[in-house]
Amino acid sequence: MIGDGIETIVGVVSDPVFGPVVAFGMGGVYAETLKDLTYRLAPFDVETARVMIRELRASPIFDGLRGQPPRDVDALAVALAAVSQMAWTMRDRLAELDINPMLVRPRGSGVVAADALVVLR
Repeated sequence: MIGDGIETIVGVVSDPVFGPVVAFGMGGVYAETLKDLTYRLAPFDVETARVMIRELRASPIFDGLRGQPPRDVDALAVALAAVSQMAWTMRDRLAELDINPMLVRPRGSGVVAADALVVLR
């Protein structure tokens, strides 16, 4: 129903040594073909989330290519930081989290978590 979003994936796994680890990458067919992911230990702030976004090889897509509008990277960074904060807060109960896809809409339109799976211990 949302046709203007670029698919990304956001995940959290609970590492027994490091605690919650947040993964971010391109979603949909890109997740399977490019395997373009970056990871950080939770919790982290919005600036760290911005760095994660720019680490992806496919990050120029968010700037707008071939007539596509630039994407709401600000909202995406806020969402990534919020997921990391939630993962840290719930570290004793959260086994894993998978948001796929997280749709990144045109600048000013935000992001939408279209599907999610939460596994609690």
